[in-house]
Amino acid sequence: PKGAACLLPAFRKMLSLVANALAHDASKPVTVMAGSGTTNPRRMFWETMELMQCMAKEPLHLTYRAVGSSTGQKEFVGPDDKVVKYDSKMQAFGAGDIPMSEDNFNALKEANRTMLHVPIAIGAIGVFHSIPKDELGDDGELNLDACTLGEIYMGTITRWDDERIVKQNPGMTAASKIYVAHRIKGSSSTSGFTEYLEQTAPTCWTLGGHKEFGKDKFGKALPQGDWPTGEPKEGSGGMSEYLEKRAYAIAYIDYGHGDDAGLTAIALKNQDGHYVVPTPKGIEDAATFAIKEGDDVYPKDPTDSFHGRNLYGIEGKDTYPIVMTTYIYLAQDYTKRAADTAAATKAFVEMVISPKIGQPIAVENGFVAMPQDLVEYSKAALAKVAWPADMQEYFFETEDKTAFTKETTRKEEGMLPRFLSRKRKCYGDYERKQILEAVEDIDPDTFATSEELDAAKAQIGALQKQIDDNDGDDDQTAAFAKAGLGLGVTGFVFGAAALAVALTKKHAVVAKPSVKVSEATVVGGV
Repeated sequence: PKGAACLLPAFRKMLSLVANALAHDASKPVTVMAGSGTTNPRRMFWETMELMQCMAKEPLHLTYRAVGSSTGQKEFVGPDDKVVKYDSKMQAFGAGDIPMSEDNFNALKEANRTMLHVPIAIGAIGVFHSIPKDELGDDGELNLDACTLGEIYMGTITRWDDERIVKQNPGMTAASKIYVAHRIKGSSSTSGFTEYLEQTAPTCWTLGGHKEFGKDKFGKALPQGDWPTGEPKEGSGGMSEYLEKRAYAIAYIDYGHGDDAGLTAIALKNQDGHYVVPTPKGIEDAATFAIKEGDDVYPKDPTDSFHGRNLYGIEGKDTYPIVMTTYIYLAQDYTKRAADTAAATKAFVEMVISPKIGQPIAVENGFVAMPQDLVEYSKAALAKVAWPADMQEYFFETEDKTAFTKETTRKEEGMLPRFLSRKRKCYGDYERKQILEAVEDIDPDTFATSEELDAAKAQIGALQKQIDDNDGDDDQTAAFAKAGLGLGVTGFVFGAAALAVALTKKHAVVAKPSVKVSEATVVGGV
């Protein structure tokens, strides 16, 4: 057809561009780096990986599989299933919101393997509620100590008007049953929450600290048994939804998720006797205090076991009591790994812990930036890794060629193959930032309120009724009126839809085109 013929030149040009791009990519080996572990930092990792791929001159393929801390640890330790042809070297790094378990750490030692923990972000477990605001105490918050919280989850305290709660909340009038929610499957949030209760109020919460309750994956009852009370919910999203739909409920959720969802936090009694809700300062204070007070939380030697070390109940007036460190697990010896994968791993970890690059991304994704003392600890831990002798290291287009100083222009040097530069951009990242800036510039005062929308709908209804009543008087006039009304309604609907799309795009991720990589062009798969 004539129309299709007109498209042929453009189609041929597109094929030529694709062929040239593929030829260019095939001329350089693709470095592959893959990590796996906890789900909480997944967005932080994915965004940093995408940024690193955009900053690189040479092709990189970086991935992170969000499978949970336990699976990340098992894949770090090594093969568990003899049928699956898995090698722990396939995992460049692991990650967890909890330290390596004692069993896994000992298994590594028995295999003559040394690992180290690199702190990469600070987070917290918030406890949230849905009591109507006008039924709270005189200070407008819900205050609970660890013992009361433990007894609620033990099922010993079942009502909000229990004297033990009212005593901590003078003026509180809520007199409902307490609706308790807990996670249905194992999670680091459950670990942090129950370990905090075990450590702080062992006589009130008697089931110990565990990531899972009920039955294991084989259907066998776990030694600690099931939750004594409450409704099981899937993931942080399920816990949030429960609070939004059920009044007088309580649930524990990671701070970032709960804060983003606009949930109301419970003020927990801290080590110094103050009731505090989770805030960035209160969370950071826990890490700052811990790093300055010696090696009770962060061992001086990062190759030591971190088992049993945590940031629960740290001292400080404003310190929040359930704070957790997210770690990257690294092997101490990468000398027998593929050199290009090792180089990518080192550069990626540097980016993640950098206050100039990764830490702002962590904050955007619900974490709190690490205090500088903890950043220095992580840099020192990374410096203990032995890398391949033939590794060509990545550098950054910054003042000192590391990820930790201001970016600058390094003429000619910045064009060398192993330089990562933020002056290189991916269009998807640029477009995403443009959308975010456009959404942030929208004036909320220009939005119609729900009352105004209801009034507009009422007016449309009244006009429709008037037109129907006048149909017999002048059919042509009525027809024009109906058409005008239809156009008005259509404009109203499309306007509302456009607003919804604009707001939705604030959270959208613009995907980059992927490059198909053949085995012949891959370097560093293991």
